[in-house]
Amino acid sequence: MLNSEKIKEWVSSVTDSMSEQLWYQELKGKWEELDAQSRTYLKFSGVGLGILTVLFVFISSIWNVYRLKNELSEKRALLGMLQSANDELRRLKDLTPSSRNPEKDSLSWQAYFESVAGGSGIDKASVSLLPEKAGPSGEQSKETLMDVSLNHINIKQILRFMLALESGQRPVKVRNLLIDTKNDPTGYLDATLAVSGFTLMEPKE
Repeated sequence: MLNSEKIKEWVSSVTDSMSEQLWYQELKGKWEELDAQSRTYLKFSGVGLGILTVLFVFISSIWNVYRLKNELSEKRALLGMLQSANDELRRLKDLTPSSRNPEKDSLSWQAYFESVAGGSGIDKASVSLLPEKAGPSGEQSKETLMDVSLNHINIKQILRFMLALESGQRPVKVRNLLIDTKNDPTGYLDATLAVSGFTLMEPKE
């Protein structure tokens, strides 16, 4: 009851304060100059404007909720893709043999990359190797810098290929990956990998 009385007192004080203002008196005078029909139109216009304002606020709130839901869905989809890729890498890692094969050690790098690509479900015709560059050499190994291009592949194939390189028969380190989607709606892309291939040096007697 006390709160209701305070609200009434506050409303009364605000009304009294407004009635003392010059602009309020001018508006009141203009209102009294209007005929009954004009007042009715003005009342309806005010109600309509109020309804439009409420609708605008309501629609804006719905749009913000919709936008936030879309952002959340996109983030969930991206998280799902990352988790799927991680699961795929883990599964492929379990399937990739770790024993070395002397025959593959003797292959040229072009032939070796084609062999790895074939095991990753990539046609060897899609593999091209840019000119090799000599990297740092140590007592135990010699490094060769190379760019491996893969054409018309999908994301799973590139993941398999990268995993097979880094856990394959020959020591290879993937340094960088560039992907060109080419705006292909089918999901195929081109990729270029900057890799380091290491050739183990024969131990000195």
